[in-house]
Amino acid sequence: MKPIRFNTIAKIEYAWWALLSSAFAILGTALDRGVISVVLPDIAEDFSSDIPTAQWVIVIYLLVLTALLLPMGRLSDAVGKKRVIILGLLIFSFGGVVCCFSQTFPLLLTGRISQGIGGAMVQGTSFAIAVAAFGEGQRGKAVGLVMIFVGLGSIAGPAVGGFAASLAGWRSVFILTSAITGAGAILATAVLRDERSSTDSSDSKFDWIGSLLFISSLGSLLTGITMAIRSTWSPLPTAVGICSALIFGFFYVIRSLRAQSPLFDVRLFKSPLFACSVAAILLGFIGTSAANFLLPFYLKYGLGYSPREVGIVFVPAAAAMSILSPFSGKLSDVHGTKLFASGGLFISTIGLLSLSALNLSSHGWMPLLAMIPVTAGLGIFYGPNNSATLSVAKNEVHGSVIGLINLVRNSGNLIAIPVSTIIVTAVMSSLGYAPDLSEVTYNSDKNIIGSFVSGMRVAFLILAGITFLGSMLSFYDNKLPTHKTHPYGA
Repeated sequence: MKPIRFNTIAKIEYAWWALLSSAFAILGTALDRGVISVVLPDIAEDFSSDIPTAQWVIVIYLLVLTALLLPMGRLSDAVGKKRVIILGLLIFSFGGVVCCFSQTFPLLLTGRISQGIGGAMVQGTSFAIAVAAFGEGQRGKAVGLVMIFVGLGSIAGPAVGGFAASLAGWRSVFILTSAITGAGAILATAVLRDERSSTDSSDSKFDWIGSLLFISSLGSLLTGITMAIRSTWSPLPTAVGICSALIFGFFYVIRSLRAQSPLFDVRLFKSPLFACSVAAILLGFIGTSAANFLLPFYLKYGLGYSPREVGIVFVPAAAAMSILSPFSGKLSDVHGTKLFASGGLFISTIGLLSLSALNLSSHGWMPLLAMIPVTAGLGIFYGPNNSATLSVAKNEVHGSVIGLINLVRNSGNLIAIPVSTIIVTAVMSSLGYAPDLSEVTYNSDKNIIGSFVSGMRVAFLILAGITFLGSMLSFYDNKLPTHKTHPYGA
């Protein structure tokens, strides 16, 4: 048996410190969505705005975050991950302070834009730091361990937000998340090494023109799609957004093919494994995120649940994701990614099919049990999927690839809302009711609630089909262990 060398021990210790720093950094941003959702009605009341207007507090953050994830991931490859994640944590904290002390709604949105920029720098870098620290053979394990803290943020978000708001008002939740990310910046400064993914000068350049084209394309697409959630939706803004996205996207592809160091090398999509893995992320998160959006309507207005009871329904599901993610990631490093990635989304599909059976007379335990496989399957899927995607790319561009993964995940979260809204309202309209989710309230007629539930059931069936397609794409086998050298990269 060979003796364990000191530098090996030091490397193992650093890997766990880097993981702790990455996980703590992402915890603050993971808490954000849950805490803001809880206090959104209070924000609307304080600024005398309606709920659709107040929802831009969440939407503007997600739009900025998603559009910047890939550029920030590439920036971390160019200037160093430690610098980017520390700066991102500080920007996020600053944005939270602006939100806390804002006296006008536009200033609040400005703070949220700042938090979106900082959040993109954190999410686009934290996974890359953990993957780099653990090494190629433990990619799935690293991603799975970070996902524990993503799950903890999802579990704790609503409870923490409600508790803080009840004690000190809605503004206190921004100070709370800012304090967590500020502490994360201190920890990252203390424990992370200042190193880059590559010493090659060609890989250390940042493509500013390509970044502008990419942000314009994705921003136009997501803004146009997001407009579909408005009650007075017109197809014109969505059409303009999609056309603008196609134009900017076309020029970005040309730029990517010609640039010496592109923001993201689109030629990676020549690999079937890479293309299938990325498509599976998008499809999987569209299906599962829509459940998180639609189910609260059913629980509140169909079954009469209080906000606290609604939150309780999602706790076991989030806990299942946190528990299963590290095990799935670690096992996929040994046994390959195909079974875990494909099987995870298949389990999510079963959960969505179970949700499609809900009606107004369903027992309260049914949605709770149905949500567990939806989110547990996602936890099983995510680490192995990330590992398979990264196996195609060179180590020098892992930051940009992880940025793309997070971008696609957040795009799925955003797209899920208008997709599920359109399906539900189309069914409501076919039954003779107004195609508007704002009509679904505690005071709504029982027939209106019934039409919503009918639309929800159809939506879950369609979403199950979308997730199942993602499961089939994940079944693609590259015939190589993910930790070995792949023809396209490391």
